[in-house]
Amino acid sequence: SQKSNRQISMLGIIDTSSLVAIARYYLSIKDEAILLRFLENKFRSGELVLLDTIHSEASRTQKGLATSRMSFLNDDDLRVKDSELVPSAPRKFSNQMDNNFCVPLKRKMLDDETYAILKEQYLQSGDGKIVVYALNNIAKDPIVITEETPQSNDGKLFRKIPAICDFLNIPHMSVAEWLSSNGVILNWSHP
Repeated sequence: SQKSNRQISMLGIIDTSSLVAIARYYLSIKDEAILLRFLENKFRSGELVLLDTIHSEASRTQKGLATSRMSFLNDDDLRVKDSELVPSAPRKFSNQMDNNFCVPLKRKMLDDETYAILKEQYLQSGDGKIVVYALNNIAKDPIVITEETPQSNDGKLFRKIPAICDFLNIPHMSVAEWLSSNGVILNWSHP
């Protein structure tokens, strides 16, 4: 196939945990300026997507560390508006949430009204928006960039984003894997 001869271009959709990890661990290295330029270029070119909801979460997480260390993230033109985002097949997606994305034991502990409220809250969360955005852009080969692992969901009603991505056949990788797949080699010595 022809894809193997060239670098595969995927639509990267980044989550809050990844932005915080970049700010905490990756921006304290010698190549910080190079990494910041690389990331900003990926966001500006549209190869890396920052949803409004993720920006909002990141600005409230760890005292806004990610949005202050990567100030370009605060550029309105760089963010994808997601307030009107809905699944392209709402009934199918709703059934998947009920049957595949939620943790059955947690679901059984809730009455229908409480479950409906929590389900809507999940749809409005960063993880929910990422999953819907990826599904709605499947033709662009989306890949979710997350530091989460598929295991353990901290007692939450819905599974972690990698587990949901696995169910939907949406690729996911960590920041380190994504940077490596983009040919980024970092000098981990400190300035």
